[in-house]
Amino acid sequence: MQILRDKTAVITGAASGIGRALALQLAEAGCRLALCDHNDAELNETRKMAIEKGAVVIAVPFDVSNREDMRNFATEVLQVFGSVDIVVNNAGLTLMQQSVEQLSAEDFQRVWEVNFMGVLHGCQTFLPHLRERPEAALVNVASIFSTAAYPYQGPYVASKFAVRGLTETLRQELAGTCVAVTVVMPGGIKTNIVNNIATTDIAAKEKFARRFDKSAPTTAEEAARCIIEGIRRKKQRVLIGKDAKIMDIIARIFPHRYEQVIKRFV
Repeated sequence: MQILRDKTAVITGAASGIGRALALQLAEAGCRLALCDHNDAELNETRKMAIEKGAVVIAVPFDVSNREDMRNFATEVLQVFGSVDIVVNNAGLTLMQQSVEQLSAEDFQRVWEVNFMGVLHGCQTFLPHLRERPEAALVNVASIFSTAAYPYQGPYVASKFAVRGLTETLRQELAGTCVAVTVVMPGGIKTNIVNNIATTDIAAKEKFARRFDKSAPTTAEEAARCIIEGIRRKKQRVLIGKDAKIMDIIARIFPHRYEQVIKRFV
């Protein structure tokens, strides 16, 4: 998809981080934008910033885990823009670091509902509309931890493995159609994902956030540029950051040894 101007792009999780950076860069490229996020105030800030760059924007606050809300969002997008060319399922969350043994079933369910079911809702809701276009892009944001597991983040890792599996299945099912399917696997990205964790232990969260930020070598803006390049080139996989590329190689070539590398960073 070399030409992005006048394309309609749907971005979930657009209030901050990679989602906001994508919105602003696609606005600069001439895209019309349909944005969503559960954070109404921050989403509105993204909307204003994209409008300042000349984009036509609708922004609807809702939780992507709600299938009916996703359908209503799609209805509004089609009413306003008439078509959809690009869908980026980016919304996601994580929890404070805990072992699988410590976590409750409800903890797993909440992360699953947003990180996996939210992606599934976006895919199933918008795919019929993407199929109607001469060319279209479906992009699902997973993680390098969809290739290599990481301790004390069981719900996040499990959900991202599932996103990668879903995306690769879709790519096979949509082979030969107008829809290019891309899975994005970022390494450490400087975003607000840790700051957005819901917890009463503020001190622990701040410590986790400082540690995460220190170990995240890539900015959201750099990540967005990689994703857009992936859309333009119809790439099947987009690895973001040197850390992601190295870990991907280690996990694929030495699947029984990558855990030794992970231990250095835990």
